[in-house]
Amino acid sequence: MDKIGERIGIIAMLISTLSLSASPHPVVLILCYLIHESGHIIMAKAVGAEMKSFKIGTLHLSISYDCSRLSYKRELLVLLGGIFFNLISALLAVILKIGGEACEFFVVGSISLALMNLYPISILDGGGVVKAIASMIWSGDVAEKISKITSFICAIVLWIIAVYFQIVFVSNFSLFLISVVLLVELCFTYM
Repeated sequence: MDKIGERIGIIAMLISTLSLSASPHPVVLILCYLIHESGHIIMAKAVGAEMKSFKIGTLHLSISYDCSRLSYKRELLVLLGGIFFNLISALLAVILKIGGEACEFFVVGSISLALMNLYPISILDGGGVVKAIASMIWSGDVAEKISKITSFICAIVLWIIAVYFQIVFVSNFSLFLISVVLLVELCFTYM
């Protein structure tokens, strides 16, 4: 795998737009994203992955790495770097007992971003983790098929959960919208 895909793409732009518009603390949410991306960058440097591109768009950040000379274990470290940094920063905020509504929002935002990126859809960090682990066990073609199947199943499950929440609780339209965008993005990526 010579590229760990875009960090924040169309999906994250949508999530960012929805989150920022609904957020009582948009600057804090942006800080959560920056910490996440910093984790990827620092881990990439630590394991020797070379950054291929770094682009800042209107509402997105895109970073790609050349991991062709790295083991899959090191690639996992790069993929998990953002998640790790989000969780550590949230833990530090709690340990340091930084108070206030903005800090509470930072902790919840950091943990939410970490958990969202663990979801095993190829567009997210968790999907890269699935593919890297599958590549350690099976050939590239088999690992790619496992990654695609896992991504579609998880995206469909997320969509079903979102529809259920929308029907039962008449809420969480953003989750529904995110699930639809994930499915559409997967279709454009793999079909």
